[in-house]
Amino acid sequence: MNARLREMLRNHRGLSIERRIKAVYWWCYMHSPKPLPLSEIIKVMPTDQSITAIYQRMNEKHRLEKTLSIWGDAIVWSDLHKKDKTFVEWD
Repeated sequence: MNARLREMLRNHRGLSIERRIKAVYWWCYMHSPKPLPLSEIIKVMPTDQSITAIYQRMNEKHRLEKTLSIWGDAIVWSDLHKKDKTFVEWD
């Protein structure tokens, strides 16, 4: 499935990010077991504005996640204060 989506996007290079997202939505929907008639598809498919809003929210979330500390970023108190005085060699 992913390979076919990548191929479709490769065949339609040059599209804006909104159009690429819309193309993926369209491809997935048209390959679903029971697609709706065209008049109904137009009502339920996302618009360029809604896709832009989703993309901006995800981009903001990604930027925020990059600023938060992640596992392994900081020193842990227990790493510096051991009860036994034996040295543990790190790899």
